[in-house]
Amino acid sequence: MQQGTGLTRDGKATIRILVGGAVASLLTLSLAGCFGEEAADLPGGTLDGMTIVNDENSMKDRVNDRNDTIRVDSSGFPVGSRRAASGKTLTMTLVAEIDPPVLKGDTLQATSVALHGGFAYVSYNYQGEVYRGGVDVIQIKNGGKAELRSQVWFDDADVHALHYEGDLYLATGTSNEGFGSAAVLERIGENGGKLELKARERVGLGSFAGTSVVVDGKRVFATSGNAGGLKVLNQTGLTTSSTKTLAEARWVDVDDTRVVVAQGMPGRIAVYNKSTLALENSWTFEGADVAEAKTTVRILGGKALIAAGTGGTQLMSLATGKILGASAVPVLTGVPRENIVANAADAEGDLVYVSYGEGGVYALEASADLSKCSGESSIGLTVLGRLRFDNLQSVNHVAFDGNTLVVAAGRGGVKIVSVKWK
Repeated sequence: MQQGTGLTRDGKATIRILVGGAVASLLTLSLAGCFGEEAADLPGGTLDGMTIVNDENSMKDRVNDRNDTIRVDSSGFPVGSRRAASGKTLTMTLVAEIDPPVLKGDTLQATSVALHGGFAYVSYNYQGEVYRGGVDVIQIKNGGKAELRSQVWFDDADVHALHYEGDLYLATGTSNEGFGSAAVLERIGENGGKLELKARERVGLGSFAGTSVVVDGKRVFATSGNAGGLKVLNQTGLTTSSTKTLAEARWVDVDDTRVVVAQGMPGRIAVYNKSTLALENSWTFEGADVAEAKTTVRILGGKALIAAGTGGTQLMSLATGKILGASAVPVLTGVPRENIVANAADAEGDLVYVSYGEGGVYALEASADLSKCSGESSIGLTVLGRLRFDNLQSVNHVAFDGNTLVVAAGRGGVKIVSVKWK
């Protein structure tokens, strides 16, 4: 599977009990959080196949400080330019790299990133038959310095995607047979950048793997691939309130009025009314035609920004299904075409980043601010170029907030980039 996400397999009752006794380690450390408050000291340890580490000294060797200018190469696209269409200048500096964790002798791969409040939350899985994964909590300080604050590792679960909303919500696949299928949603408590050691809180999703999760209001929206779909859960207790059967459900996003799910085989976008969960529309798009692959969607200004696999990057009107803009998959010498696919895309304003598996990360300029423009007018996507990283592996995911780009580079770990675009 060229995308490197390892979704070869596609869920448990919940209980919240603070564990204060049988823990393997009580190493703790105070944290000056991003809001200037000191976080509570929290213990690390092992419980029911889950190991939490809150001792920052034991993790610091995985962090490599950098101060490297990232060059942009526009080769690979027949259209596209080394200059922005608007005349803006894109300046990027690699400020830190995080080595991938090694668990029981196996190197894990970074699968997805969530950015929130000065922290990057990164998920990991293992590309193989063994279920093995985890999460890093990385604080990104002013000036770009990155510090690993906390981590969790699972002996029995791959983590394919995650979302932060007060706690961490994880879309996983597990070897535990107590959920009826391998796809599981798990929630872990977080306090000031430290993960909480509590009894595991899990619920089954159906199918072979949890593929995405997002929290909005008091509801949790999670997808599971292949034979699963969209499951809507109450944030309190993670009880199920609604289930929508959707084949190859790969990613979910929400805005004020809609819930949008990207599906594969073939590529489709399902649009639900957020209040009633009634299906409003189902639109098709080219791509997302590789089994068990990643396809992300993000809602921006009434449009879906789709990482469409072999279909490249596409902008779709959610009202009509019209493709308003697109950028094709690049062609690179020495990299097999089947290994260059759009796995994930993220944007802020008119700057878009796309992860192309072994093709790396590309920057695109949109002809309008994607969050502010509306209607059915076409939107140009100009290729600024490929980001030249050293030692870059297959890129599974990107997250961008306008100032910071975080790249989940598979077994290449995590790249943290400071971005200036003006």
